[in-house]
Amino acid sequence: MRRKSSAALFVVAATTLGACSAPTSPTTLSVTLTSAPATITASPSTGVTYTVVGDATHPDQIIEYPWVTSFTVNMQETGGLAVDITAVSLVVHQASGGIVIAPSGGAIEHYQFNSTASGNHLNAHGTASVSFQVWYDLPNKGREALVTVSFSFKDANNNTYSQSIDVKIAP
Repeated sequence: MRRKSSAALFVVAATTLGACSAPTSPTTLSVTLTSAPATITASPSTGVTYTVVGDATHPDQIIEYPWVTSFTVNMQETGGLAVDITAVSLVVHQASGGIVIAPSGGAIEHYQFNSTASGNHLNAHGTASVSFQVWYDLPNKGREALVTVSFSFKDANNNTYSQSIDVKIAP
């Protein structure tokens, strides 16, 4: 008799616990990235330079960046998972019609940027922003470019995520 009541108690406990709803925590990051403005324009730049290193037969060249632009990337976490922003990187590509046009003949895009962030933590369902000022010089000597901004995130369980946004610089 004792065995039957123990088994019955176990069955009741198992079905009762199975009916409890435990809170679930999200396992994936869901961040929406937007730029403000959506398409940016560049203005002539003055006073900021870069150096093209010469060799034994050619001196170094100091060149002024012809273009400068500014924009902000806004982040909205929508999945319910707080994360730390661990890295931000930016790359400028020459473009035409919003399409990246790879330089030919070994030419490269020259650029540098400054950034300011509202913080390095993105709360669950929270917002954050990073503002950029970008100086650049393109091999085709044009103004139109595509800027790719990449973010790296880490959650409380040390899972890492990355996400990017492309921002167009109008011609």
